Amino acid sequence: MRTLTRFLVANGMRTPRFPTLSLGLLALCLVRAVPTSAQDTIPTAPIVRQDPSSPAPDGSDLPEEMRGLWVVRDSLSTPQAVHQVVQTAVKYHLNALFVQVRGRGDALYNSPYEPRSEVLARQPKSFDPLEQIVVEGHQNGLQVHAWLNTYLTWSGSRAPYAWQHLWNTHRDWFACDRAGHCSCAANDRVEGAFLQPSNPLVQQHLFNVFTDVASRYDVDGIHFDYCRYGGSDYDFSGSTLQRFRDFIAPQLPTDRIAVFDNRRKTDRLAYVHAFPRDWADWRRAQITNLVARISQKVKEEKPWMQVSAAVFPNSKEAFAVRGQDWEGWLQNGYLDAVALMAYDRNTERVLAQTRHALAIAGDKQVYTGIGAWRLQAHDVAGKIIALRQLGAAGVNLFSYGGVHNRPQYLDTLARGVFASRAAPPRMRWLPKRDPAKDEKLKSR
Repeated sequence: MRTLTRFLVANGMRTPRFPTLSLGLLALCLVRAVPTSAQDTIPTAPIVRQDPSSPAPDGSDLPEEMRGLWVVRDSLSTPQAVHQVVQTAVKYHLNALFVQVRGRGDALYNSPYEPRSEVLARQPKSFDPLEQIVVEGHQNGLQVHAWLNTYLTWSGSRAPYAWQHLWNTHRDWFACDRAGHCSCAANDRVEGAFLQPSNPLVQQHLFNVFTDVASRYDVDGIHFDYCRYGGSDYDFSGSTLQRFRDFIAPQLPTDRIAVFDNRRKTDRLAYVHAFPRDWADWRRAQITNLVARISQKVKEEKPWMQVSAAVFPNSKEAFAVRGQDWEGWLQNGYLDAVALMAYDRNTERVLAQTRHALAIAGDKQVYTGIGAWRLQAHDVAGKIIALRQLGAAGVNLFSYGGVHNRPQYLDTLARGVFASRAAPPRMRWLPKRDPAKDEKLKSR
């Protein structure tokens, strides 16, 4: 339940993460943030540490702001490419890498549960992109978060080459549309083949995958993506409908069960049509239960580890259409942060989405994901300046592949809004790392 207290806290009744600029100064910044060319200097809005009395994570006196960069799997295909990602982040004053190590039901690390990614087909088995980027990232003062696509597990016109891929071995685990059809082809309704969130075998498999990464790799966080249904038209597979029937039947008198079971002979969605609210709640709970279970296990083993998710910025749509209750995940402590996929070109819309998330998040963190690949550098800078005024914990840029090879793009940011270094914002509700426990985990 959203309380008045949460609303007041999110709208100024707390110490802001960034200093408040006058409207005149903000307007001046925004005007100067639209240069005549990509090489023009971008103005900066200052950032300050929320609690200046406590040291920054690396012991220096750096201000705090998330400057994250999503790194898609194609950019991790060789040791040289991984090294370049780290060097780029350091050079341009970014401080956190969200690296996609589970893209389509495969692994860009050494996994006992899923096949090696086709992206790594020409690389020796000894090459472990996640291990390399963790080591190099930490040596250079960067956070590294393992970004894992959750339910989206394959897309394309062909099947995966690896025989052990889930699409080849467990086709019955995949979500179907209302007609009971399942396809891995992306279209205007869905990005590809999603797993069934209600399937206990799927839940256990994903639990194993996520917690294995958190346990064996020295990542700073686990980052959920595609943690949702493909849309309101999914999942209507026969096994999912049967599980919902088995859920709702004990709540009904025997004669009513007989009526609905008879209807199923001509209407496979009979129970869904009869109990739409129960269906929506049950459908949503399948995803929430997995997020909660993974988060709790990760925190049990590594209490300092951050758990975050890339989410649809419109929380109502995410909740009703996608089964993605990120408001509840934050409020129940399953997530430490959300990265809003606020890729809109319109800055006012991005600000409104961020403002709404801040009102929900309380003491948890909100990173605004900016669609940098589709924007000019001066537009990204203008959004960052405006977002600092709201008290967002920082930004995530999507993505490395879309900006690192564009002349002067990151240099423009580094000479303006990212002119000086910053540390990722601390999560004061998380305990500090325990060196003794670290050594114990490494020796297992």
